[in-house]
Amino acid sequence: MQGLSGRLRSSVMVDRRRCLVLVPVALFAAGCATAAPTPIFAAASSTPSVESAPMLGAAAPSGAPFVAADGRDLRACADGECEVLVRTGDQIPNDGGAGPLSVAVQAGKVGLAPASGGMGAAVSGPPGMAHQINRQVIVVVAVQGDEGIVRLSRK
Repeated sequence: MQGLSGRLRSSVMVDRRRCLVLVPVALFAAGCATAAPTPIFAAASSTPSVESAPMLGAAAPSGAPFVAADGRDLRACADGECEVLVRTGDQIPNDGGAGPLSVAVQAGKVGLAPASGGMGAAVSGPPGMAHQINRQVIVVVAVQGDEGIVRLSRK
């Protein structure tokens, strides 16, 4: 009888070891998959890989003209250097290091996320907030209603 008991204990130990290996692998794989893209503002609040700089300064005072250096010409950002007026739904072409960006303007903040919807970093912030993604520096210059002004530059 002891022979059978010893084999059962040995079999149970092997099964436990398999579980100890397979459970973390399954959890890791499940964490890597995403069923739907995360909204920009939700993703930005939980993205630790983006370096954020402190507030740079106040937005334009109320009553000041709400004008960006490149206006609404989003193509001006293709080289990674621009200052544009953006609205929710805009797509900013960008080869400055962050890749093409999707825009959302909400609650006094501008949010930017990879237009591909991939695993890249999303950022958002109020006027004066600066973010860096790879070689790309993104500054939220001002927000007024459903529009924002963002400045992109290369580091």
